[in-house]
Amino acid sequence: MKSIFDIVKMIILKAKYIVLYAIGIILLIFGQRNFWEELQEASEQNEAKKKMLEEAFIASNRKFEVQELVYDSTKNLWKNKYPYFQTIQVGNVNFKALKRSKKTTIETNDDENASESF
Repeated sequence: MKSIFDIVKMIILKAKYIVLYAIGIILLIFGQRNFWEELQEASEQNEAKKKMLEEAFIASNRKFEVQELVYDSTKNLWKNKYPYFQTIQVGNVNFKALKRSKKTTIETNDDENASESF
């Protein structure tokens, strides 16, 4: 038979191995800083992806603007029941973009007339 001293010694050795094994696992998991950064970054990307999917779903469920046109057979016209707006230019147009410029410049390759574009 084994003595009590041998049994206690064996339990202490097994406990040491278990504690060392646990410390090794903890260091393996928590010792890698980039692992946690990558895990956090992946979770942020998943959240952003879910948010984008929700926004796309909301945008796809928006209803289109629909207007009903009714044909008036007496006047031979199509009528829209709902008010709508249309921009119409009446009279003189004073937009500078629509006016023609009076001066036309022609660029040549001469030393005097060449433009400086580098």
